[in-house]
Parts: sequence; C-alpha cells; structure tokens
Amino acid sequence: MNQQVKTGSFNMKKIIVADFGGQYAHLIARRVRECGVYSEIHSPHDIPHDDDVAGIIFSGGPRSVTEDDLLTAKLDILKQQVPVLGICYGHQLIAKVLGGEVVSHNEKEYGRETAQCVTTTPLFTSTSTEQQVWMSHGDRVEKLPENFIVTASTPTTPIAAYMAVDKPIFGVQFHPEVTHTQYGMLILQNFVNLCAVGHNWDMHAFSEKILDEIKQQAGNKKLLLLISGGVDSLVALALCIKALGNEQVFALHVDTGFMRYKESEAVMEFLDTLGFKNLKLVEAGKLFFERLQGVTNPEVKRKIIGGLFVEVMHTALSEYQFPPDEWILVQGTIYPDTIESGGTANASAIKTHHNRVKEIDELIARGLVIEPLKELYKDEVRALGRELNLPGHLVERRPFPGPGLAIRILANVAPPDVDESELMAIEQLAGQYNCTAKILPVKSVGVQGDFRTYRHPVLLSPDNSLSFRWEAVIECAKLIVNKHHTVNRVVLNVSNENPLLAMQEVYLTEERVTLLQLVDDIVQNATHDLHEIWQLPVVSLPLFTANNRQAFVLRPICSQDAMTADVYQMDKQLLQQIVSAIQAVPGAGPVFYDITTKPPATIEWE
Repeated sequence: MNQQVKTGSFNMKKIIVADFGGQYAHLIARRVRECGVYSEIHSPHDIPHDDDVAGIIFSGGPRSVTEDDLLTAKLDILKQQVPVLGICYGHQLIAKVLGGEVVSHNEKEYGRETAQCVTTTPLFTSTSTEQQVWMSHGDRVEKLPENFIVTASTPTTPIAAYMAVDKPIFGVQFHPEVTHTQYGMLILQNFVNLCAVGHNWDMHAFSEKILDEIKQQAGNKKLLLLISGGVDSLVALALCIKALGNEQVFALHVDTGFMRYKESEAVMEFLDTLGFKNLKLVEAGKLFFERLQGVTNPEVKRKIIGGLFVEVMHTALSEYQFPPDEWILVQGTIYPDTIESGGTANASAIKTHHNRVKEIDELIARGLVIEPLKELYKDEVRALGRELNLPGHLVERRPFPGPGLAIRILANVAPPDVDESELMAIEQLAGQYNCTAKILPVKSVGVQGDFRTYRHPVLLSPDNSLSFRWEAVIECAKLIVNKHHTVNRVVLNVSNENPLLAMQEVYLTEERVTLLQLVDDIVQNATHDLHEIWQLPVVSLPLFTANNRQAFVLRPICSQDAMTADVYQMDKQLLQQIVSAIQAVPGAGPVFYDITTKPPATIEWE
C-alpha cells in the first residue's frame, strides 16, 4: 500500500517505511507523522532512492528470517546515506543480511517485557535505563554483525536492540510504535531527529485532504452509507455531509438481530437528534438468523455477515431507485480492519472483517466504494470526530463490531488437543500463583508474531475468588502463553464456584442472543463511567453447568488504536457486584475474566 503525495504542498522530505507485512507497519508511518514528519509506506522491493528520502524503517512481519526464501529488501543497507532502523522482523533481517545470526526459540515473547537500555546511545537518549517494551516475536538475534554493539536487552532476549558503531544503522526487537512501549514515541522521535528533517506534517492537513478526496471520488453521485452507530461510521457520515451536503448522502442502519439491547432504537434516535437526513432503519434480523442457522465456524460467520450487508444494501438501492451508475458505497473502514484481514501485500490474515469480504472487494475493484477513514486508527478517528464537533459521548463510545453479538457467541466446541505433559506443566506454573488450571474445550483467534492463531484458552481458578492479585495472574497468563504454543489466551475464574462444565454445541438463535444481550447490558451499564476501559466485549461460551447455566467471559481492555491492548484491572468489589448481577439472570452461570494482552490474543474472540 503506497501513500503517494499528489500536491505540490506535500513535496517534502520523508521517511520511508518498508512494509514486510507486520500488523503494525502502517502504525509506524502514523507515529512518524505524529513526530511532525511526512512518511510513506512502500514494498520492500520498491524503496525509492530519491533525494527526498531522509530515513528508512524496516517493519515487522509474519515471516521468519530463518526461512530459505528470505523476504528481504532491494537495498544495500551499508551504502545508505540516511539512517536505517529495523523493528522486530526488520531488526532480525538487518542483522542477518549483514553477517549476524538469527535463530528460532521455543520460548516466545508476547506483550510487556522489561528492557535494560544503554541511554548514552542515540535511540535511547533521554529515556530510562530500565523501561517497559512491547514484544511479539519467536525468532531473535543471537550474534551481531561485525562492528555492531548491543544497546538493550531483556531477560529472554539478550540482543533486544543494537546499533552499528560507524554508521546510523539501528535495530530494536520490540515495537516502539505501539502505545504500550513506555518510551516508544521518544525512541522514534530520536530516530527522526537523526534523519535531520524538519517538521512538515500535521493532522489538519490530512483532514482537509480527506474532504477533498471525498469530493473528487463522489462527483455528482449519491452516497450510501451503512451506519452502525459506532464512531467510525458516524465520523464517515459527518465527513460526507460536510463535503457534499445532506441531500447527496443516504444512510442505512441495519438491525441484524445481533445488536446490543435496544441498540438500534438508540442509534436512530441520536442520528435524528444530530439533524442527519435521509436515514432509514432496515429490520433484517430474520434474514441474518436464517442464513446463519447451524453455522459455527468464526470465519464463515464473518463472511456470511459481510455478504448479507451487501445484499441488504442492494435491496435498499432498488427501493431508492438509484440508477446503477449513480451511487457509491461509503464505509467507515479503519486501518486495523484492513491489516487484520490481510489487506497488504505481505500481511497474514488474522480475521476477515465484515467490510473486507469478497463482495466488498468486488465493489472496490469497480470503483464503487469510498473509505475516507482507511488510513486512520481509532484514536485518530475520535480526534477527527471532535474536529467535526460531534458530541463527546458519541465520539468516545466503546467500539462495537459490525457483525455484532454474532461473533461473541462461540458456537462450536473443540475437545482439548493438549498433551498430558504440557497440561501438567501449565498446572504446575499456575500452582506457583495459587491457582489451578485447565484447558477449556473451545478455541479463539489470536495474533502471535503477526500470524493468526486459533487455539485453546486456559482457565485459571484462584484459591479464593477475591484472593488473587491482578499483577500476579496477568504475569502468570503471559508466562503460560509464551511457554506453551497450543494456547493463545488465559481467562480467570471470578465466580464463587469452580463448576464442572459440559460442552454443548450451540447456534445463533434468538434465545442465545437475548441471553447475551441481557448479560452484556448489565456489564456495560455497570462500567459506563470507567473511561479507562476502551472496549468491553462480553462473550458467551458453549459451556454449561449441570443445571444448564451458560458460562460467560468479560474482556475489558485498555487501548488507543486497537493494534495493542492491555488488561483492565477492575476493582474487585465492583467485579463481584457484576458477577452477582449476571448470575441472577436466568440461564447465566459462571463468569470468567480475560487476562490476556493483545498480542497474543485479539480483542474479540472470533
């Protein structure tokens, strides 16, 4: 994905990000822009060599540099006249092609680690000797090239950062571009400073560029937007109306039957209050339930739902009587949707978003889709919403996925495929933290080393539901996932019981959706004022007690851009109040709390 600058005002010095397919490649370019410098993303085989290039960054990626068909860049690193920085895969690649050694290890690193850094070196200037960094890797550099020195290390990665002694070449195994790396922005700013390029970029110029692009792409055509009520589609709608006026823009809200409790009524009410015109509510629950009957595979669910949105859109177009060549679809797609769907050349697909199914790709190929937010992250979309003077309580709404509760009802069971010795090792590790452990007979999606995983979660049960320490159980969860590759997520039993759970394949029925709506409504209302919580999925599991009460998982996370996420450590008294309220709902039973960061677990389970 190349970002090309088309206007004379943007003819400026730039930093190039070579995209090796990492989940965070675009985020690197975005962080460089936050440093006030223009940045472009290019294929590793298409790195420009013009005088406007002030620096080059190699991104992470899902491949291994130990593979025979090494994915590399068409670039002689030692001959570059500008600074070069490698991140994760890029860090390993630079080391290997210059004569170092990279190996794969059984013990992986995902999430937060403590690094010891040499603060007298250029990248770590003005940071701390000891600092928190965010890891997502399996391979690591074992031996440095000649004339390179170590500048940071962690307990499991002795070469967590390096630099050349005679050239501006640097590598970091961790991800400075994610918000959970303590001094990440300062490290990137230090690199930008080495590139000797003045500040030449700001978000206001980018927003004006978006409005111009909408006008150019739309022309005189009608715009049709499927609006969920979330911040992405709301900001996309507001942008289109600002660019073209109310009369050219039409919005559909599709009630799929998988919305939150009374969500559709609330969405239509606040859209009307904001003065938006040409709004239509489509009751499509019956259609969605029919097409998803008996479907349990998460990827199949997502693809069916995405296709149904397109089908509903075409029905609406025929009712509006728009001529075939006089309309364009507008989507509130943001960059994490694209990258998780495998939407760049070297990226691995993590999960298919409903706005990236084949029906949408076909419309994109025909030039019938506008995505004004496709380069942005969630926090940037919120900033844009504030600039458009949208109400704060709407701009700050917790994200809710387009497929809705359909991907929060796990339908299929998966008998554990973990061998006895590994299970014993997990149990022994949990025992060190005063917990018992077992493998749950379901699977969920994860992102580990930029790859999609589909693996079992581990259930930790503390000796007493209130006796655990958040820091301890989160540390235990990290160690379990890093050491044991058959699992990608850990949940904590926060119920006042440790029940025997029976597997029971369930389907997307109105009964199951109604139960989840009631449980979700309790959780969202109880945590409404906890602004530290960025998103709070509530997931129902196909696991039941002897008296047929269903198990649920709470997934409160802290994030800014959805690319990384940390565990929210909820007040235990509030948590117990929520658990009691959930278990008072007929049919609701044990409650678990997801204590896994992203990576290795995605925010949603499916």
